[in-house]
Amino acid sequence: MQIRALLNRRALGASLLFLVCAFATGCNGGTVDDHALKRDAEKVASLATEGGLLANDMSKGASTKYFARVHAKELSQAASDLADALRSRPTSPGIEPDVRKLSRLAGRVSALLEQLHLHPTDRARAERLEKPLSDRADDADELSK
Repeated sequence: MQIRALLNRRALGASLLFLVCAFATGCNGGTVDDHALKRDAEKVASLATEGGLLANDMSKGASTKYFARVHAKELSQAASDLADALRSRPTSPGIEPDVRKLSRLAGRVSALLEQLHLHPTDRARAERLEKPLSDRADDADELSK
């Protein structure tokens, strides 16, 4: 039981750190250039990776229902906001296909995380979502290079 509490506190700390960093880097405004594309791809990868870790904890019953629900919703909303921002921001010439691809990818990550939010006690569903979240993190990593 103490290990579970420690893991939940650690994940909560990571979430808070992510949110602080997200606010510190701005609100996704301005033109998307190569640097912004890389940074945003890293954010999507981070959200998907964190979601995969949460799914793993949920599949093992190592996370409380309330923590899982709230944390998954926060991650899902962050991915959705990023998808919306990427879809609407102007883009530097030559990188628009990658920016739109990243927007769609962020939307898929958001949808996967929303499934965790909606089903915080479904261990089998959480287990099935681990790999797709990991795969989306890998896809985002590729776009960050």
